[in-house]
Amino acid sequence: MFPDASRHSTDDRTLDAEHLRAKYDRLAKDGKWGQHPNHPMEKWRAAVTSKSTRIGYWDWVVTQLKPAAYDDAKAARADAEDEAIKELQAGDSGNQGA
Repeated sequence: MFPDASRHSTDDRTLDAEHLRAKYDRLAKDGKWGQHPNHPMEKWRAAVTSKSTRIGYWDWVVTQLKPAAYDDAKAARADAEDEAIKELQAGDSGNQGA
């Protein structure tokens, strides 16, 4: 059995399809199926209709969350590189105005 993910502030990008389903089904009202707040079922249905996916809803949500993780990692690397450049420039006595 999966842990109750709805009670933890877990980053959705770290969860698999079953954990996401468990988390959001518990949050759904009136016995309805849960859905991810940033990736509604209507978008998934459109992807199925246009034949751009054949996977189930929660597996599709996982694929939608992956690009966000990549973008966050890319932004973190860029920030670290900018900081390293600033430190190098600050330590270079011949660097005027950098």
